[in-house]
Amino acid sequence: MRSLLAAMAAVAMAFFAIIAGGFWIHEHFKAPPDSVFGFLAALSLVIVAFGLYCLFMGTAPWKLLPSHIDIPNFWSRQRDLPPPKPYVRPLTPEQEAYSRDPFALATCLHLQPIERAMRTAGLAVRLEMLSVHGPTISVTCRIHQEELVRYFNLPDWIYYREGYEPERSQWDNPRADIFCGECMKSDRGRCDILVLHPDECRQDTPWFPSPPPTGA
Repeated sequence: MRSLLAAMAAVAMAFFAIIAGGFWIHEHFKAPPDSVFGFLAALSLVIVAFGLYCLFMGTAPWKLLPSHIDIPNFWSRQRDLPPPKPYVRPLTPEQEAYSRDPFALATCLHLQPIERAMRTAGLAVRLEMLSVHGPTISVTCRIHQEELVRYFNLPDWIYYREGYEPERSQWDNPRADIFCGECMKSDRGRCDILVLHPDECRQDTPWFPSPPPTGA
């Protein structure tokens, strides 16, 4: 009995609200076509009546839905889902072979001592796609430039460079590389080791070939 009275009251109040709203819209705005107004009025009537009925009955709208539809639990399950894993580009056969062989070297003859030392040190070294416009390998490490020059007794034409590749800001796309200037023209696809720019590093990022003195 209570639910019937609540339904009747909800429909009556919804009719009153829709009619009053219709008169107000007619006085203040250009009236829409009859077909559009009729559809909107009918839809509004259903929504308002249903909302008032739930209010009178003291229940949530989704509790009146069929038992197999559980909106709150559906959304909670969606929130509990783990975030999607980032896409990882699959390795090419050459990259897989390089990662399996700890003694494999891909850079030019002049950079190979550095590459070999990086792999021996257990750094994350990845073979990149062969390109004259990209690095030969990428290494997850930060360079201690003075120690790099001293340890490998580097000539002037092997050099370390930090910079940015600006887009919206001059500080966009930080980048750091070890280049072999001797092979820039003759062996361009193997003369670049990509490392981490200081802006990309964290406190636990490994240094190469060794960290600077404490406080430096």
